[in-house]
Amino acid sequence: MAASTRTSGTGSAAGLSGDAQIQLVLRELIRRGGRAKTGDLYPTVESTLNAKGFTLSEQGKASLRFFINKVAVDAGYVHPHDKAAPGWRITERGREFASADGSSEERAIDTDTGKETLVLPNVARGDAFEQYVLKLLKAAYPDYAWYHQGRDKRRERGVDFVGHRFGDKNGEKANIGVQVKFHQPHNAPTEIEWLKFLSGCFARRVDAAMFVTTGKLTGEQRREAQEANVVVVEGRAEISRLAKRYGLAEFELFTPSHEGRSGACEPGQ
Repeated sequence: MAASTRTSGTGSAAGLSGDAQIQLVLRELIRRGGRAKTGDLYPTVESTLNAKGFTLSEQGKASLRFFINKVAVDAGYVHPHDKAAPGWRITERGREFASADGSSEERAIDTDTGKETLVLPNVARGDAFEQYVLKLLKAAYPDYAWYHQGRDKRRERGVDFVGHRFGDKNGEKANIGVQVKFHQPHNAPTEIEWLKFLSGCFARRVDAAMFVTTGKLTGEQRREAQEANVVVVEGRAEISRLAKRYGLAEFELFTPSHEGRSGACEPGQ
């Protein structure tokens, strides 16, 4: 298709999700030996858009920069900018995400209808949110050593983080199990997910369980949480309140889309 007949737009306008654009970038980093500058990464997305009849607009480039220097960095897929080593460097976690097939479907309960529904996966933002919650846990529980069980989804078994008390503190629980869900505000975990979390805490014999979600729980799940003494941190407002209490800025990726951000050129260019 001739370039003159292509539509200039963003990756999302051409049907490429943020996750898909990040994966293209990560695969290009791998092809280049694990490191590249921003200008080297535009063509890999551009070529995919060309096949769809699009070219990457300036707004699209700004959005792609945001996906790289904010979402991918916060998710742990690329290393933060280092003045001593210009360019973006892929991490081991980024290599794992680059090789994912992207075909997995996610389900949640729509609390407005009470029915289970398919939801658009936001893997990269979800991983970034897990990293954010880990910072919050470390701030709230400084005497605990935290293991990120959820990094390997195949072996997660319903719990993303396990905290073990370090030292002998009177009145503190020895072990804490935490599950993190990055859901839309009106979505709740499916019954399978919820029961997986409860059984995962039981299997690990944790002394305290915590469920952190950007969405909601159903009424039945709240009742079960109360009966099982599960600490529930539910919704953006509560997460932000607690984060502020422990000196953390609000999580920047709550909203689903950042298309149209000005996306100033970052030092990794």
